[in-house]
Amino acid sequence: MKKISLLIFDLDGTLIDSKADITNCVLWTLRDMGLPSIPDEVIHSYVGNGVRPLIQKSVEAAHGSSFDKAIRIFEGYYRSHLIDKTRPFPGVQETLEHFRSKKMAVCTNKPQYFTEPILSVLKLDHYFMTVIGSGNTFPKKPDPTMIFHLIKEGGCRPEEVVLIGDSRVDIETGKNAGILTCGVTYGFRPAEEVHEANADFVIDSFLKLKSLFE
Repeated sequence: MKKISLLIFDLDGTLIDSKADITNCVLWTLRDMGLPSIPDEVIHSYVGNGVRPLIQKSVEAAHGSSFDKAIRIFEGYYRSHLIDKTRPFPGVQETLEHFRSKKMAVCTNKPQYFTEPILSVLKLDHYFMTVIGSGNTFPKKPDPTMIFHLIKEGGCRPEEVVLIGDSRVDIETGKNAGILTCGVTYGFRPAEEVHEANADFVIDSFLKLKSLFE
């Protein structure tokens, strides 16, 4: 087992299964704009880089063009539907409890004003020393600035830090920061993506983190 002092988690597709709520809100946005629906799996493939890329790609796929209007509609609707169906993935609560003695943080491209209330309502927020989402002073992943900040805040050595996520963006972020990476295959992205990104570890269950790190 690898000794770790700081675990950094992606949010959507890693800690929480928010696929249904995000998809429903994108489809609502398209309908509200008079645009046709697009397949759920197409929407899933757009998740991970933040709201603007998600909405821009979804609107383009529906042959629309009013991106700023679409973002306003999406954000207004999503605020009221953050956790209709969103839940932690199996094993998340148990595993976070297992690592309570470690420093833990969340690093996501989801806006901060969505991330914090979701973690609070799901009663996960108290596990993390810091939660960093988009919309603050840090550039989004795969830029490593957020990771450098967390390493400094935690007083950790980079070789004892791991970033856990479900996408190529997460793995690239960890590599850009010079830390360990762990890809999960149960999230939003195809399993092949984290394998092809050459994550240091790959797991198919959140619970398996307990057997990887100490």
